[in-house]
Amino acid sequence: MKINKIEKKDGTFVYRTNVYLGVDSLTGKQVRTTATGKTRKMCEMKANQAINNFIKNGSTVARKKVDFDNFNSLAESWFDNYKLTVKLHSIRATQNFLKVYILPALGSYKLNKISSIMLQEIVNVWARNANTAKIVNGKREKGKCKDYKLILNTIKRIFDYALQLGIVDTNPATKVIPPKLKNRTVKTIKYFDNNELKRFLNYLNTLELTVNNQLNITLYNFLLATGLRVGEALALNWSDIDFINNTVQVSKTLLQNGTLQNTPKTRESNRLISLDPHTLSLLKKLKLRQSKSVLSLVDARVFSCFGISYSYTNEKLILKKHFKNAGVPDIGFHGFRHTHASLLMNNDVNPKEIQARLGHADYSITMNTYSHLSESKEKDTAEKFGEILKAL
Repeated sequence: MKINKIEKKDGTFVYRTNVYLGVDSLTGKQVRTTATGKTRKMCEMKANQAINNFIKNGSTVARKKVDFDNFNSLAESWFDNYKLTVKLHSIRATQNFLKVYILPALGSYKLNKISSIMLQEIVNVWARNANTAKIVNGKREKGKCKDYKLILNTIKRIFDYALQLGIVDTNPATKVIPPKLKNRTVKTIKYFDNNELKRFLNYLNTLELTVNNQLNITLYNFLLATGLRVGEALALNWSDIDFINNTVQVSKTLLQNGTLQNTPKTRESNRLISLDPHTLSLLKKLKLRQSKSVLSLVDARVFSCFGISYSYTNEKLILKKHFKNAGVPDIGFHGFRHTHASLLMNNDVNPKEIQARLGHADYSITMNTYSHLSESKEKDTAEKFGEILKAL
């Protein structure tokens, strides 16, 4: 570093140097500045300080350094940007993490007061709550969820954002080790066995064919026949049904809060599914009845009545009543999807085809979730193996 001694007009001397800060990360241009001090050492210190400030500010002078009063204001700024990059489901989940867990624990703290030790203690409490919480119907008490690893990851993202802005020098969340979640319950998949399915379908056949009953009968049969998620089914328009090629195009989903998301759950969930003759017949009858009920049918929702679309919350209550009246277990809407997968798995359908039909992002998801449903085939497999040995 070349430092020049300069004489001022009043006869005193100062030391000055030309400082190269680096390449601006926003403009791509080289950035230089000058540092001046009464002594050579002070001039050198100011030069180094200018370089450090440039780096802390995200290697740019095109914007002023942003300051936040506390973690709460930082998290709000991060969340405003995060919402632009993810789907509504992720927004809701992250918003809940912030509201219930992160901000109550960290919101009021100054950023420089949040340490790895503090975060470790907080995460330990979350883990302890998750491991000791009462579990009712597969769910833990409110505020004691098992997703504390995901919550910690959200905190890491927020501090990474602060690093990019040059507000902090390190990310304290990277040194936190989340405790292990105890495997306290085995998640059971709810689905109909063959006898329960027959009982439910026979019950549907006994219902009076009112408009609402016809809609429900068609919806339940459609879910059983396609394995669609209920949100995917409720989002369908008639233009998504191809009666010539006997297919349905899945490209959107209806969230539980009634919001239509114009993209499916995952990229693989965008799929084309073949329909069987019975399901197509039910859909045709439903469309014919809808067209007679309204003056104009302009690409209406498939599962709608008098122009009013079905909602998840209302349909869930109606479904519970039908399960009760049919004398079958309450498997919920997702149970139709599981039943569909079970029937395919137990009738020797290739698991890769099941994966594509269900819209799973990964083959392992299909196998890990449904492979145990094919237990009725284990005896057949053993017998087949025995026959193979005999034929040798």
